Amino acid sequence: MIRQTLCATLVAALTILSSGQAGAETIAAPEDLKAGTPFAEFLKGKQHSQAKAAIARLEDRSVGRECADAYALGNYILKIITPIEMAKDAVVPSAGQWIERYPVTRCGRQSIFNALFAVNEKGVLQVRAVAPGETGQSAQLVLDLRPVMIKNAKLGQCDKRGLLDTARGVPEGYEAKVPDGIYETWTVSGCGKDVDMVLLFTATENEQVNVQVEKQIPR
Repeated sequence: MIRQTLCATLVAALTILSSGQAGAETIAAPEDLKAGTPFAEFLKGKQHSQAKAAIARLEDRSVGRECADAYALGNYILKIITPIEMAKDAVVPSAGQWIERYPVTRCGRQSIFNALFAVNEKGVLQVRAVAPGETGQSAQLVLDLRPVMIKNAKLGQCDKRGLLDTARGVPEGYEAKVPDGIYETWTVSGCGKDVDMVLLFTATENEQVNVQVEKQIPR
């Protein structure tokens, strides 16, 4: 069993410079986002799209599936972690953290990716891959847990491996040991092989989550 403690450390995959300005709009929930506002225009911008496409390429590269074609982005789901602030004439937000979940089509394949955007204490907007797929866990828990699952996946002596997908629930045909448990299936890929890791999440006191690898199932 693995115990993960939630924390707030962020590491950048990409960085975009930000500049704080007075009179910034504040967006605390998705319904606060209005058409034509600075943040809405930022989300429609080329720089923002390029950052999300780069995240998708990084994820594909980690499992040896990078595509040479263009990465076409679909509509996204926005989840705000801390309120976003952006001034009228700013290029990027000056404060805030949020996650975008979005589909990407490339080389005849479509996948879901998750990008974490966060403005650090120096006013730099950092963009980081969280995980592919549709995990229901918090971004920080996923970031903490991801390298552990990749390392412990049963892929033999394979050194080049990465996280291919995450999904809520258990694989089709698998009988969970805890009928009302919170399960997810994380798929790790490496050296031409994929393995489904069936994970059981149990909340405990002190903002901790116990994570148990109940089963590893080769595809």
